[in-house]
Amino acid sequence: MKIRFLLILLTLSFTGCSLIYSYSDNLPKRIDQWILEKKYNVALETISHINPKHKDYRLIQYKKNIILSKLKPYEDNAIQKSSQLAKQGNWISALKLLDEVEENIVDTKNIRKHRKKLLEKRDEIIVIYEDDILNNQAINLISKLELYNKIKKVVSKNESNNLNISEYDDSRREASLKLAERSEQEYKNHQYNKAFNSIELALKLQPEKDIFSRLTKTKNAIQKETRRKRLSYIKEAKELLAKLSQGYSYEILKETKEAINWLNKIKDNDNVYLKLIAKLKKHLKNGEKQRFEAARKLYSMGKTQEALSIWYELEKLNPDNAKLKSYIKRAEKVLNKLEKLSNKPHPPNKK
Repeated sequence: MKIRFLLILLTLSFTGCSLIYSYSDNLPKRIDQWILEKKYNVALETISHINPKHKDYRLIQYKKNIILSKLKPYEDNAIQKSSQLAKQGNWISALKLLDEVEENIVDTKNIRKHRKKLLEKRDEIIVIYEDDILNNQAINLISKLELYNKIKKVVSKNESNNLNISEYDDSRREASLKLAERSEQEYKNHQYNKAFNSIELALKLQPEKDIFSRLTKTKNAIQKETRRKRLSYIKEAKELLAKLSQGYSYEILKETKEAINWLNKIKDNDNVYLKLIAKLKKHLKNGEKQRFEAARKLYSMGKTQEALSIWYELEKLNPDNAKLKSYIKRAEKVLNKLEKLSNKPHPPNKK
């Protein structure tokens, strides 16, 4: 008897409350309540223990199908709503919502995947917030630097504690050290403009010799890398100009568009860069015009498909060109009309 009792206890411990609920006489009502509360997992787990001889077995299976039909919309809605909450800055609410949904569904891989994406985005935002806080701290300390330097010339070292000079110096050192570390990380990530800004901010804090040395080392490395990349960019742009002088294929024009984009992203736009960009833009404009006119000539000769292929390529390069869109629309109508005519059944031959 004792052994049987122990076996029952072990069974209950492994299956939880679901097995107990499966023996309930008012189980359909319980399932309805779980559906109302969106506790789909509890309901499905309980239903899995239902004996086919149960008096409400067919009704319960019907309710199971209802639950299964609700799982996907429930999951999709949670993903959409959590994304909206995250966009609004309510990250805690967004993650809490996903936790609740994960408890209530069987297959949680989509929820886990979405949570991972949200956490990655949140981490990026946290880094931005931390950077802003550090920048504001540094700017605040810099604004007081001149005053504290004056105080140090007036007040002896023993008296300085009353004016919080030591606390100020500690905060200044801590901020400059963090900026040095951040600049080193930004340099490793090839974020040279950000690294340079961090260094400039740290130097304004008049850091100690060891920190100053780290900042100078990173700054020199950035300048060396920037000079190397500058020469590389100039070389690539000049090689591209040589290609453009030989003709305006779509591939060359596409490459030109990309080159202009990355040259524009370089903040150090000296005269060499500006002249290169101007030349590339001129070639791009001439190339687009030349290919457009070639397509228009094909179109006038009745070669609509060939003309349309060229215009589609030009649209990728210049998607906001209203004139180009107009010609594309006109050519598409012609092709549609020709297709309808070709598919039209021919009348039977008259005998």
